[in-house]
Amino acid sequence: MLFFALVLSLLGCGESSPEAKKVDVAAQIAALKGSIDSKANALTELAAGGLSCQAAVKDIIPLLKDEDASVRRLAAYALGEIGVAAKAAVPELTQMLQDSDMNAVTAAINALRAIDPSKAPKEATPNVTQ
Repeated sequence: MLFFALVLSLLGCGESSPEAKKVDVAAQIAALKGSIDSKANALTELAAGGLSCQAAVKDIIPLLKDEDASVRRLAAYALGEIGVAAKAAVPELTQMLQDSDMNAVTAAINALRAIDPSKAPKEATPNVTQ
């Protein structure tokens, strides 16, 4: 299940669909407090909901510092899919550029580009090769 969520996370960060999925935001927010798989599934659902899931931003932000790299990546991805409404996450996403996981750094860059392109690095960070 976690693998499926990770595969979904690689698809088009920041390109919200005009027909975003209808998501039970409250249920997904509650699931963010569960296991790694529960968090991954909830983040994937929230990402699919795009802008309609903006109420979850404050609950997603702490997951950018989760001990599990896949959760951090999915949290950044979900915030990127929510887009400009996730502007409150910019400071934490900027800190995430120093993450030890290269894929987490890439997810943070993509999220920053979707939320506020002026805050995204212009060049690759030291952790990311082009």
